This record gives sequence, C-alpha cells and structure tokens, in this order.
Amino acid sequence: KTITTVKQALEQSTSSLAKIKKNVGTVRTEALIKVYLVRLNDLLDLKKPLSEEAINEIANILTTEYYNLTMTDVVFVLQQAIKGKYGEMFESLNIPKVIKWFETYFNERCNTAEQMSNDERNKHNSLFGRERSSEAVNEQREFSKQYTIDKLIQNHKSK
Repeated sequence: KTITTVKQALEQSTSSLAKIKKNVGTVRTEALIKVYLVRLNDLLDLKKPLSEEAINEIANILTTEYYNLTMTDVVFVLQQAIKGKYGEMFESLNIPKVIKWFETYFNERCNTAEQMSNDERNKHNSLFGRERSSEAVNEQREFSKQYTIDKLIQNHKSK
C-alpha cells in the first residue's frame, strides 16, 4: 500500500531503526538505509549527487539521531523528497539538505502523533459522555464561582 500522509506512515506497525539495529546490527541497518539513498541519487539524476561518504554519514546520522523513526518513515521522507515536497534540489544534494528533510518530517510526525492522540482521547471521552462543550464548561465555572461567593458570605455572616 502506498503511503501518502504522515498519519498513514505512523499507522504502520513497523519497527524503529533502533529496534532493527538491535536485531540485525548497525551495519545491516545502515546498509538498508543506503539502498534507498542510492536509489534517491539514481532517480534524481543530479549534477552533484550524494557521494558514497555522504550516503554513509547520512545513514549513520539516521540510526544514531533519528533512531525512533521506522524504515517506513525513511522511505516516505525520501519519496516525498523525490516529489519535491522539501523544495528544490538545485542540481545537488548534500548532508545538511537531506538531514533537514528528516528534521522537518520528524517535527511533522510529532505534531501528527500528538493530534492523533488528542483525537483518540476526545473520541474515548465522548463515548463516555465526558466531552463537554465550552458552554457547559463555562456554566460549571459560573456555578463554582457563585458557590464560592455564597460560602464566603455564609462564613462571614456566621462570625
């Protein structure tokens, strides 16, 4: 199935780079990432593609700094880059450019995960009648204020 949104990427139950690294080792995990980076180089047909050293470094950075991403995330980011989502390549690629894609995606991923979590919580709460309109919340606040004022007046009169 083709993944077209961050939400779809998050919904895939695939292992994180950290887990893959733990199971098969650093060399194999980085090799898997490198396959996709080489493919990126080939597809973009740039005047200044990523060098082998740059590909090695990017794979290392991803497994050490972005280890909670999954291979689904990695492939998705690279597909989005091919489609131009992260801007012009200007006939060249370098390490900072590629890492910036992952930084941008990671932030988007965190925001999407937070939104999904909030949506799930709201769905859960509404199933149990806990979700309240802002009007109901305001009514509750008003009642609490009035109750507090009444109590203060009562206490003051009894003294």
